[in-house]
Amino acid sequence: MKQYTNIFLSLLVTLALFTSCESLLDVEPEEVLLEEDYLGDDKLDARSALFGVLSQMQDIVGQYVALGEMRADLVDVTPDTEDDLRQINAHNITADNSYVDPSILFSIINNCNFALKGMDIEAYDGVLEDDYASIMRIRTWAQMQILIHYGKLPYITKPIATTDHLKEEYPLLTFSEGIDQLILNLESVTGIENVTKYESSLGYNIFNMIPDNDVLLGDLYLWKKNYVSAAIHYKAFLDKNVDGGASLYNLAAYTVNTTLSGGKYSTTTSWPSIFSLELPASQEIINYVAFSDQYRQPNGGFDIITKQMKPSALILQNWLSQKKSFEGVPYDSELPQFPGDNRLLGSVTGTVGVINFSWTEETARIYKYNYEYFTWNRAARIYLRFAEAINFAGYPQQALAIVNGIFNTTEPANAAPLFTNVEPYLNFPIGEYYTANSSGVPTAGNQGIRGRVDMAAVSVDPNLSEMDAIEAVGQLILNEAALELAFEGTRWEDLLRFSMRNNNPSILADAVASKFGTVGDVATANQVQQKLMNPDNWFLPLTIPENFVPKNN
Repeated sequence: MKQYTNIFLSLLVTLALFTSCESLLDVEPEEVLLEEDYLGDDKLDARSALFGVLSQMQDIVGQYVALGEMRADLVDVTPDTEDDLRQINAHNITADNSYVDPSILFSIINNCNFALKGMDIEAYDGVLEDDYASIMRIRTWAQMQILIHYGKLPYITKPIATTDHLKEEYPLLTFSEGIDQLILNLESVTGIENVTKYESSLGYNIFNMIPDNDVLLGDLYLWKKNYVSAAIHYKAFLDKNVDGGASLYNLAAYTVNTTLSGGKYSTTTSWPSIFSLELPASQEIINYVAFSDQYRQPNGGFDIITKQMKPSALILQNWLSQKKSFEGVPYDSELPQFPGDNRLLGSVTGTVGVINFSWTEETARIYKYNYEYFTWNRAARIYLRFAEAINFAGYPQQALAIVNGIFNTTEPANAAPLFTNVEPYLNFPIGEYYTANSSGVPTAGNQGIRGRVDMAAVSVDPNLSEMDAIEAVGQLILNEAALELAFEGTRWEDLLRFSMRNNNPSILADAVASKFGTVGDVATANQVQQKLMNPDNWFLPLTIPENFVPKNN
C-alpha cells in the first residue's frame, strides 16, 4: 500500500521560523512572518531568517538517514526497530508511514521562500548578498532531497501563507527539469560566499552549517551526467580548502598507520576520531547540524540511528573481504589484528585477538554518530564524487589515483597521473596538496581514500577497453563509497544515480536484494529485487494537486 501525501497540508501547517534569539540553537518558532512584514534591509532580521531555516535542518536528520540508508543495502533492522522503519527496510510502505512524509522539507523550502522574497531587493546592493545566497543553498539542498526521493519537484518559489496562495498555478518539474532549474538558481549566486558575519553558537560554526555552492553544483551536474562540469566544481571547492599539503579537507589527517616488526603488522588509527570528537573534526567534516538539550534542541535522530539500525551482514562481509596494505604492498591481516577493512573499527566494536566481534546480530550498533551534531558532508565524500565525475568524463586512471592515493603503491609518488594532465581540474599540484623532498618527489600530503586507512589499492584489468575500464572503475568507486561512507545517509542516492546513469535497474535492485539474501531471507530478497527492477518503484509516491502543471503541458 502506497503513501500519498498532499503537499497542500505540508505548506499550510508550516511556520516561518524566523527569530531574533541570540543563539541558533535557541530557536522558538512562534509566528508566521508574512512577506509584507519582513524588513529585508535589517541585518538582525536577516540573521533571524537564516537561523530559522537552519534550525529546521535539525528536524530532518532522522528522516534523512532513514530514507538514505534503510532503503539501501548497508543497514538492517534491530529488535528495537519500529514498524515504520521496518516497512522502509523491506520496501513495503503503508499509507501512514511517518518517514515518507515530506512536510519538513516543504516547510524548509517555504521558509526559505519567505526569506528570499523579503530580502531580494536589498540583497544585490551587497548588504545581504551572503544571507540571500546562503538561504538559496539551503533551499536547493531541500529541493534536491525531494527530487532524490520523490522523483519530481513541485516547484514553489513564492511564500505560501494563505489558502489563496495554494490555489495559484505552479510548475511541476520532472527529475531532469528539476536538476536544470536548481543549477540555474545556484549559478545566480556563484561567487558569493556563505555567511561569515554571524557569531558561532556553542562552539559550532554557522558557516559550516550551510552547503557550499560548488559542492551543490558538483552534485547537480553529476546527476545531469555533465561530468566535466561536476569535476570542475568539486575541484574548485577542494582548491579553496588546501594549502601546503596539510590543510583543510586534504585527506592527510585521521589516518591509519601500519608498522612491521618481527614479521608482524600492527596498526594505530585515528580514523574513528572523525565521528567521536566533541566538536566536528575540522580537517574532515564540511557541513553539519548541531544539537543542544540546553536550548531545547535535542537530537531526535540519534536513537533512530544508533538503536533502530545496525550494519547489514552484507556490508560486514564487504569490510571483512578487504585487504590491508603496508607501503603499498597488500597483506592479509593476522591475529591479534582485526581482519578486513581498517574502517570496520569505526563502525562496530570488537575484541582484540578474537576474529569474532564482541557483538551479536541482536546487539550490533552503529558508532559513526555523535549526539551533539550530525555530519551532512565530509571530505571523503567530495573526493569520491570527484573520482566518479572524472572517471565518467573519461579518466579512469586518474579516478583510481584519487581512490587509492599516490603513496599506496610501490611506484614513485611522482609517477601518479595527477600532475601533468592537460585538463587543470585533473591536477593536484605539489605545494598545495603535497609536500615534497629536495628532488621534487611528493613525500606527504593527500593520502587518497584507501591510502589514508592503509587499505590495499584497487585496480582493473589493463586489457579492458576504455569503456569497459570506465564501467569497472565506476563499480569500484561505488563499492568504495559503501566502505567509507556507510550509514551517513547517502547510500540510496549513490545506488540510484548509478542505476539511472546506466539505465540499469539491476544495479540498485541487486544491491538491496543482496542485503536480505546474505542472511538467508530469500523470499524478501526476491520480492525486493522484483519490485526495484521497476524504476517507478524507486521514488516515493506524492499526490500532486491539479494546479501543479508539468512544463510540457
